[in-house]
Amino acid sequence: MMKQDLIFQQKLTQTLQLSMSMKNSLDILKLNQEELLDYIEALVEKNPVIAYKPSTDMHTLLHETLSQTRTLKDDLYMQLHTFPYAYDERICTYLIESLDEHGFLTSTIKEYAQCLQVSEDTIEDHLEILQSFEPCGIAAFDSVDSIRLQLLHKHLFVSEYIFSNYPDDIIEKNYSKIAKSCHLSISEVMEALDHIKNCTPFPCSNYQNTKDPVVLPDFEVKVIGQEIELIPKQPGHFTIEDELAVMKEESEQIKQYFEEAYYFIDNLNKRNKTLMIMANELFHIQKNYFLYHDELQPCTLADIALKTGFHESTVSRTLSNKYYIFENEIYPVKQLFISSTKSGSSKDSILKAIQKFVKEEDKTHPYKDEELVDLLAEIDLYVSRRGVAKYRSLLDIPGSRERRLKY
Repeated sequence: MMKQDLIFQQKLTQTLQLSMSMKNSLDILKLNQEELLDYIEALVEKNPVIAYKPSTDMHTLLHETLSQTRTLKDDLYMQLHTFPYAYDERICTYLIESLDEHGFLTSTIKEYAQCLQVSEDTIEDHLEILQSFEPCGIAAFDSVDSIRLQLLHKHLFVSEYIFSNYPDDIIEKNYSKIAKSCHLSISEVMEALDHIKNCTPFPCSNYQNTKDPVVLPDFEVKVIGQEIELIPKQPGHFTIEDELAVMKEESEQIKQYFEEAYYFIDNLNKRNKTLMIMANELFHIQKNYFLYHDELQPCTLADIALKTGFHESTVSRTLSNKYYIFENEIYPVKQLFISSTKSGSSKDSILKAIQKFVKEEDKTHPYKDEELVDLLAEIDLYVSRRGVAKYRSLLDIPGSRERRLKY
């Protein structure tokens, strides 16, 4: 039997243990402006020692962005206020506000009449007004009633009659029975059924009733002479309620509130500083793009990491999902990162050059991929034939055979 020996070996390894403060710092670093505002709102709500005042420009941007989203009720009120005949605004407003997320009524006519202390005929008269609005089928009691209203609105009375009186026969496809009962031919019944199929049971589905994503920029890019300037869009101003500091020794909870507030402000300052350091490097590389509308230069996360001294993962975490505003338009920062080909040529330059060549080519003799390779080489852009085919695909440009015009 072989003798077994125990051998002890020492091994030295480096590991990084993330403390809670480091984790919080990284979490705040990756937040975009909208997420940051949500984070601040939640923090201020639960932490009594920190006070927050939104910045003027951020408040204006947020208001302008949110005001661009029109809701179903916005459109109904607009149609109501331009309605040419007399109506009771109180009743119409109540009915509009009672609609659910599908644009359907949530009570019966009798219940509406009792609540508003008017007659049922009055409710029906005002419902007719709302039901004449767009989208067709609004203010119905359910999806079936919505289809019925759509058919009446389109004056498809035969279709509406069949839909309302023969639902079971429609489901069971008893078309001959419907035709006999309504004194119609089978083809007339099928035409009526086609009209029914063209209706939508939920006509308000195109409206977004949930909160739309709000895109807010982290900084603005301005051209000043022959230079560009990055102007940070600060979320607002923070203050610490110092009068509560005397209670820190008496209350562990108050002490934790203060620590949380100081940590947040410190991490927010680090986030903003880190973001601007990286953004300045990136925008300096792409300076001519903003000054002269030149092609974007090759630039990767690794390039920014090398220039700033941060780890590539930190660069990714910081610049991902961030936005800038330039000439009143908001763009994602990630669009400024452009890879290069193996020969070092800018991918963006190659894409734009291919677009230009194809646009200006003789349509009866369009360029083949091999010819595009040669044309690109003439302007010092080097790419293989297979690369040209790949870039054509990205640009949705078909091959030369499909582009050729025949006379």
